[in-house]
Amino acid sequence: MTQVICNDNGSARRKRKTGDAMEKRDLCMECFSLEFPDIDRTSADRCQYCGAQAITSGTDFLALSMGVQQDRTMCFSCSQEFHRFTGKAMERFPDGLSQQEQLAAIGDLRELADKHMKQWVSKRGNG
Repeated sequence: MTQVICNDNGSARRKRKTGDAMEKRDLCMECFSLEFPDIDRTSADRCQYCGAQAITSGTDFLALSMGVQQDRTMCFSCSQEFHRFTGKAMERFPDGLSQQEQLAAIGDLRELADKHMKQWVSKRGNG
């Protein structure tokens, strides 16, 4: 692996677990492409909801809860709204749900969150 560390403007942040430690690095787009050639930056550069410059990309925790590996890429505003919406919704999950009921609730929340985000972006005027 190429050892490149830079902090140019337009850097891409990347967190990676190495052993027991988390490693955080800021790379310019050129160095990011050299370090992680398997990642398609053309799709990861844009928010999946509004199309703005993405600041976060990572595993969709709702999908992962259901055993599906899926990434979610968002800009700052959409990330804040998505986590606000899903956090409030999960607070309303009743206590004592069985595993099957939890999976069903998370599946419903995934659909609700995507629908909410599309409506939120549309109302905001970016979609």
